[in-house]
Amino acid sequence: MKYQRVWLLFLFCLSFWNMNAQHFVIEGQTNGYIPDGSILYLGYWNGMGPTFCFTSDVVRNGTFHLEGERKKTPDLIYLYGTEKAIGTLGLRLWVGDDTIRISANSEVPETWIVKNNMPQQSEEDLYRQLKGKDNMVMTSRMNSRQLWDKSLSPDSIRILSSQMIQNDLPGQIRILNNLHEQPQLTDVGLVWLFLTSAYASWMTSPEHLRTGKETYAKLTGKQKQTYYGKLIKSCFYPNKAPERGDQYIDAELTDLEGNSCKLSDYLNKNKYILLDFWDQYCAPCVKSVSGLKELASSCPDKLAIISINVGSRESWEKGSRDFLWDNLSDGQGLAGIAARYGVKSIPFFILIAPNGRIEECWKGYAIHRSHMEEEIMEIILPNSSLTEAPE
Repeated sequence: MKYQRVWLLFLFCLSFWNMNAQHFVIEGQTNGYIPDGSILYLGYWNGMGPTFCFTSDVVRNGTFHLEGERKKTPDLIYLYGTEKAIGTLGLRLWVGDDTIRISANSEVPETWIVKNNMPQQSEEDLYRQLKGKDNMVMTSRMNSRQLWDKSLSPDSIRILSSQMIQNDLPGQIRILNNLHEQPQLTDVGLVWLFLTSAYASWMTSPEHLRTGKETYAKLTGKQKQTYYGKLIKSCFYPNKAPERGDQYIDAELTDLEGNSCKLSDYLNKNKYILLDFWDQYCAPCVKSVSGLKELASSCPDKLAIISINVGSRESWEKGSRDFLWDNLSDGQGLAGIAARYGVKSIPFFILIAPNGRIEECWKGYAIHRSHMEEEIMEIILPNSSLTEAPE
């Protein structure tokens, strides 16, 4: 009996130690760059941003405190904000056993100084330096203008998006060249090759594309089968995405209850289909919901909206609450049907005619106003508008 009690006590202590071993703490100083009252969030990262926010803190007296449980060591998490005062580029953190100390040096979290004992974080910091603090701040400010400046026209937004790409591209090339020099990529290198590969379609130099393909070839078989590996391949070896006038691509999808269906099932109902590629942690995606609701109610007999989630199960469930139409997924993020349609960023909309012909595509959604709905109505119901109910 005595030995049994000792054994149980040992198991309890071991369990307690394991629980503490998974716990992490973040202590931060904003140094006047982020106003008090701002909220900072912590979530897991999926390549586009957070997949699930698990904690947050309000900045008080220039400080913030965040803590949570990591799933593994190291674990990759994402620090970000959603307010106008906080830059749009979040900070990737490689979490281990020690306390993480963060010091702000701009309003953009991705530029912030991080101190911990994880070698992965040191490698992360190297690639951030290659990207360039000034470039990160400039890109974030242009993106913030897209999100918050209500005076911008759709054409101005498109021009600003192009300027952001051109601002980012030199840093991405520097990172790609560094990755190419590595004999084998680490987990951190795999993430950064994924980030860089998203710019492949803007790399006009054959040399840069060759460098990207050669770097991809260095990945292990296991790395190539990861979510990041599949997306990297789709960027450097893209399938020809269908264009306006082409036939649609069918796909097998499921709903939240696990029921399967195909896009062709909807075309058989003699309706237009609007595909909406989205995720809950994408502000323009969330903003588009009200416009899609208005659109759906204006022509229910002519149009079926199908939202296709490219995020995590958690964000899929959370974001679906406001949807009045089918919300599906193939479980492959941006690597499945999204890649076959050429989707590299969200939101992304594709209008398909009842005969399967792709009528039009829209990339992005202005957070303050979009003309997409009017353009769709003009295609479906010529000489109509959203304010006129169909007869």
